[in-house]
Amino acid sequence: MLGTLFAVLSVIVLIGWLVQRREVRETVEGRRPVVTDDHLREILDRGTVDVGEEEPLDEEEIREAEDEFWEGSEWEDPEAFHP
Repeated sequence: MLGTLFAVLSVIVLIGWLVQRREVRETVEGRRPVVTDDHLREILDRGTVDVGEEEPLDEEEIREAEDEFWEGSEWEDPEAFHP
């Protein structure tokens, strides 16, 4: 009974892996469009498409946070390398 359950679950996982692998391969090889017809219709109707991101990234805020991080970190001077 347990062996049968394991075999069934293994087959399900294998089928899922094969389907996902095929979809990725089709996308990478260009046979499957990344932009769908629905995306194109939305672009033509509204001029933009919603990709599900909450808001665009603020590059200035990111740059300031990065500068603040590097300024707050204390780094030791590197030791001289003598081969």
